[in-house]
Order: sequence, then C-alpha cells, then structure tokens
Amino acid sequence: MTEAAVTARARLAGLARLDDGAVRPVEAALLLAALARPGAAVDGYLTYIAELAQEVSAAAAGPHAEQLAESLFEVIGRKHRFRGDDRDDDEVDNANLMCVIDRRRGVPAALGLLVLDVARAAGLTAEGLAFPVHFLLRIEDRGGRRLILDPAAGGRVMEPPDMRALLKVATGLASELEPSHYTAMGNREMVVRLQNETKLRLLRCGRIDRALEVVEATLLLAPDLALLWREAGLMHMRLDNPGGAVAALEQFVARTTNAQARARTQALLAELRGRLN
Repeated sequence: MTEAAVTARARLAGLARLDDGAVRPVEAALLLAALARPGAAVDGYLTYIAELAQEVSAAAAGPHAEQLAESLFEVIGRKHRFRGDDRDDDEVDNANLMCVIDRRRGVPAALGLLVLDVARAAGLTAEGLAFPVHFLLRIEDRGGRRLILDPAAGGRVMEPPDMRALLKVATGLASELEPSHYTAMGNREMVVRLQNETKLRLLRCGRIDRALEVVEATLLLAPDLALLWREAGLMHMRLDNPGGAVAALEQFVARTTNAQARARTQALLAELRGRLN
C-alpha cells in the first residue's frame, strides 16, 4: 500500500469519527477516489473547488434563489464546462470524483457533490435530496425561497411535474412522488450513494473483486452502516473467501436492527464456520 493510500485511509477514518454534520462530502468522496488513483493529491482538488466557490461568490448577481442558481451554474457549467455524462453505464471513471473534475463530466451524483460543496462554500444553503433515481440539489436563499435543481442538466429548475416524469421514466408509470423524495440526505449518505454508483458499475462488468474494494473503502467512512458489511460478506463468499465473509457478516449481525436478517445471517455464519473447521 502506498503512503498516499495510507494517508487517505487515515483521513477517512478520522471523518468516520465526526458527527455527520461535520463531514464534508466532497472531501470524503475525493479521499475515496484517491484510493483508486494511487499518487493523486486530494488537496489540489480541494484548492480548485475553493477557487470555484470564490468565483461563484464574485459572480452572484443578487440574494434571491434564482440569481444564486444562475451564478452557480454560470461558473460551473458555462465557464468551467462541467456537464453530466451517464451515457455509459459501465464507465467507472464517471463516478470517480477526481476523474470527473479532470474530465469535466460525470454521473449526476458526482456532479451533485461538487456543486453542493461549491454552493455551501459560497455561503448558500444547499442539500442533496433523497430522490431515488437521480441526484437533485435544493438551494435556499436567506428569505426562505427554495429551488430544486438538476446539477447534471446545467442547473435546470425541477418542478414537481419534472420530478414525477423523471421518476416514471426510470421506475415505471405507476411510480409517484412521495414526501420522502424531498428529504435531505445526510453528508455520509451522499458519499455512500456515489460509491454505490461505482460498485454497481463494477458488478455489471463482473469485477466483484474491485466492487468489494469499493465497499470496504466506503466502510472506512461509514463503519456503522450494517448493509455495507452484509454486502462485503456476500462478495467475499462469491470470491470463495469464507474467512473474509465470516468477519464481515459478524459485523453485520452486531449492527443490524432487523431481527429476521440477523437470524438468517447467523444461520449462514454457522454454515461458513463449519467450512473453516
């Protein structure tokens, strides 16, 4: 393991000990991206993002949400040419935030984290929504006026009919908007969502080994997320590593609040331990 990887892992472990509100999502995402790009310097990317925020602050035409959104995407979209690119579902780099910044294009979840961080650093109130099929950003001005924006579409304002149409295209005509779709995600949750994009792309390519690396890296940031431990355990099983599976599934059992899932996993653990004896 390189010195840079050791440093990144240590910084992620430090973020894991913080309250969620103190976690900076873009920093966590860059640290995770660095684990897949040995030798890449996280701090240089953070400096670039800080420069974007300064440009947005200087470009702000007024205090209202519409003006703030215009300034935000004038800088990020039109000046710096960031754009959404989800055409290739198997392109892993589209979900690696370092690659996204280098190439100026990426999946909505990656662009969303970048735009959210720039907005917050520029003094705006910004949140990522728990909308299930596409990363959407909500900003709020000092007067309480809110806008929901699509970072991957140049900051397009998303009204309920737009969100409903997007949902139906992705999940079927029977789908409808729910109050939970307007809930703000936590800081760790946004990063886990981006990591999940990478994991799914790797699994579609049959790269279970690399998908496991992604899950285990995510656990450095979110070690209490029981589902990640279960995923890691099942991937170890598929890779014929019962020892790794046992270690991960034991962590799942210790953390899950689902009694049925705990019972099923304990039965699986008994079988796996039998193989090891």
